[in-house]
Amino acid sequence: MQLKEYKPIKKPSDELVNLLRQKYGEMKNFDLLLSDFVKAFDFCVDNENVYFYPFVGHEGELNAHIALIIDKRLPKGEAFFGFLEIPKDVSSFQMVWEALIDKARSLGISTLKGPVNGSIWHQYRCIKETDGSDFFKSELSALTYYYDFLKLVKPNLEIQYYSAYREKFDLVLQKIQEGNEKLKAFGFEIKEAKNIEAGDLKIIADLSKTVFQNNWGYTELTDREFLKLYTTEKLDAHLNKLYLLYRDKDIVGYCSTVSEDKTTIICKTIALLPEYQGKGLGNALAFKVHMDAKDVGITKVIYALIREGNQVSNFPKDDAVIFRRYAAFEYKI
Repeated sequence: MQLKEYKPIKKPSDELVNLLRQKYGEMKNFDLLLSDFVKAFDFCVDNENVYFYPFVGHEGELNAHIALIIDKRLPKGEAFFGFLEIPKDVSSFQMVWEALIDKARSLGISTLKGPVNGSIWHQYRCIKETDGSDFFKSELSALTYYYDFLKLVKPNLEIQYYSAYREKFDLVLQKIQEGNEKLKAFGFEIKEAKNIEAGDLKIIADLSKTVFQNNWGYTELTDREFLKLYTTEKLDAHLNKLYLLYRDKDIVGYCSTVSEDKTTIICKTIALLPEYQGKGLGNALAFKVHMDAKDVGITKVIYALIREGNQVSNFPKDDAVIFRRYAAFEYKI
């Protein structure tokens, strides 16, 4: 395989798009996946905070890709790697990985985190296990041997996630209804945002920064970056509902759902300001999601990309089916 670093332009090359199409083109949500990939690529190329060093590998046609992503907002000596696509061949992977490590070391990098596409805001993680279910909207794809190859190069840390679904809601509603009962007693109210305006996005961006600033690999997006990533057009096209949690006139939390199809929704992040966590308010938001889903005939809720061991572990899982497990890695180089 011939491997070389290249100077990126704003959009992925036709060769890279064709590689993605060959690997994932049969997926029902491929167009959305490609759109998110392009958006993440643009995030790296057109960004004053990011230095972007991609590599391509050819065996006749392009069959491998990887990139070093140095975001100035990460701690000194840390960087991301991502945009990873490799053939099912260990020697090819090792060649790609060694090129990445050599480049990182030459630029003073001692810790690599990934794989991510752009940043942790552009979700991309290796798939560790799958039952073969279709990829849902906003879930970026990968092949399971990527995980196996990345384990071969001995990560110092593995961050694990999963996605699950539930098709019957009575049990979960029974277990979390107490959170809903606490709402009015403590002066909280859940409102549904009917239309997503720029002002709503700004509030959600600020709240997200506060909630997630201590997460692994966190980088604080500028308002411009956040609004490019979460455009009102994209939200209007895919959002099912946005629930805002108020205390008096202040928004202190939110939860959103995405419409997968006529009978399935995806429950995205439930976020609460730190001072309101541990009070049952997350369960109150979850109760509202499931009640609304049941009322309109939704028969399946997907819980997307939940980190193992986070506070969602308190959310009942007895009758939920885990269908995908993921991993992200950290390497000391």
